[in-house]
Amino acid sequence: MTRGPTIKHDYFFATQRRERGRRRIVLAILAVAAVIICNVADRALFHFFLVDPARMGEFESKAYYQILRQTGDVRTWLIVALALAAHTIYRQFSGNGRAIRAGSVIAVFAAPAAGGILAELLKLILGRERPAEEVMVEVAGQVEKSLEYQGHVWRGLFAGIYHDGQWFNGHNLGLPSSHAAVSMAAAVTLSRLFPGTGVILIPVAIGCSITRLWAGRHFASDVALGMIVGWLAAVLVTRLLRRVR
Repeated sequence: MTRGPTIKHDYFFATQRRERGRRRIVLAILAVAAVIICNVADRALFHFFLVDPARMGEFESKAYYQILRQTGDVRTWLIVALALAAHTIYRQFSGNGRAIRAGSVIAVFAAPAAGGILAELLKLILGRERPAEEVMVEVAGQVEKSLEYQGHVWRGLFAGIYHDGQWFNGHNLGLPSSHAAVSMAAAVTLSRLFPGTGVILIPVAIGCSITRLWAGRHFASDVALGMIVGWLAAVLVTRLLRRVR
C-alpha cells in the first residue's frame, strides 16, 4: 500500500481562515440588512411595541423590566467583573485550581464600557433624534407626561458635536441605543470567554433592547445598530485582551 501525499497543516489553516472570512462577510451583510429592514419598519414597530405612557410607570416597576433594563448599564458589568476578580484572587492564593486570566476579567467590564462609549459617539456623529418627544398634556384636569411621535428627524451629520452654536449637545439623540450596545457587548464577551453562557445572555441582551422599544425611547433601527455596535466592541476587546494573563 502506498501512502498518499502529506497534506500540510498550512492548507487547513488557510481553509479555516477563508471559511471565517466568508462567515464574517455573511454576518456583515445580515447586520446591514437588519438595520435597513428595521429602518423601513420603524414607524410600525414603534407603535407595535410602545406601552401606553399612562401605564408605563406601573410597567417600569416590574422586576423583569428592571432586570432587563439594568443589563444595559455599565455598572452592572463592573460588579460582575469585580466578582470575577475576587474569584481569581481567591484561586491564586488558595491554590485551588487555575485562576481566570486577568484579560478575561478586564474584558467583562471593558467591552460593555467600550460599546456604550462608541454608541454615544455615534449618536453625536449620526445626529438622529429619538422617535418621540415628551410633552405635557392635560387629562381630566391633571397634567401628565405623554409621548408625541415625530418620526425620523435628522439634525445632520456631526450635529451632536456642533449644532446651532452649541458644542456636544446630544439631547434627545437616539441612534444607536447605548443600552442595547452595552448589554449585547457584555453578553457576547461572556459567551466568548465562558462558552455556553450565550444561550442565556444573548436573549437577555435582546430583552434589554425591547425594553427601550416598550418605553418609546428608541426606534427598532436604533436598537438594531446598538446591538451590532456592542457585538463589534466585544469581539475587538476580547481579542485585544486575550493574551493578558
